[in-house]
Amino acid sequence: MTKYSYEYETESPKRPSFLTWLCILTFIGSGWSIVSSVYTFTMADKYANIFSQEKALQQDTATVDSAKTVHKEGSGLSKKVEHSFSKILEKGNLKNLAVGNLIASLITLGGALLMWYLRRAGFYVYIIGVAISLLIPFYLFGNDLIAVGATSFSNFFGLVFIALYALNLKSMRRDSKNEQL
Repeated sequence: MTKYSYEYETESPKRPSFLTWLCILTFIGSGWSIVSSVYTFTMADKYANIFSQEKALQQDTATVDSAKTVHKEGSGLSKKVEHSFSKILEKGNLKNLAVGNLIASLITLGGALLMWYLRRAGFYVYIIGVAISLLIPFYLFGNDLIAVGATSFSNFFGLVFIALYALNLKSMRRDSKNEQL
């Protein structure tokens, strides 16, 4: 069968299947993160109240235990972990973390959408989104590495995806003002 090629017919570049799967996984992950961030923002008051009630109950139990027997103090590490998680579960920090994650997820989703259309700029947009999600816990919790680590666990996957997307850069085109989607 012969194929005729005409000057006005241009075949759009084909997206590699690996890039397709990466984008689909990013769509799912970013979408889940967006929903989760909105839910966390709306439920921050409830979570903070539950944690403060549980903490008060533990303090009451510790007081009763110390009256009956000598209550052994927790180790230094357990106190640091408890302090870090109480910092995370404060209402203001929960809301700020949710807003930051929402912004970062929207940016990574936008980057993945651009890469879906084989736009190289999407790779750099995706890097910005991952960088924001990495920096937000440091901004909120400072040098509290337990809190930063607990809230940054999913960022590991963002870094892995940056490396995997970088493998597909050669199949993406540079953006120019005259190109169309």
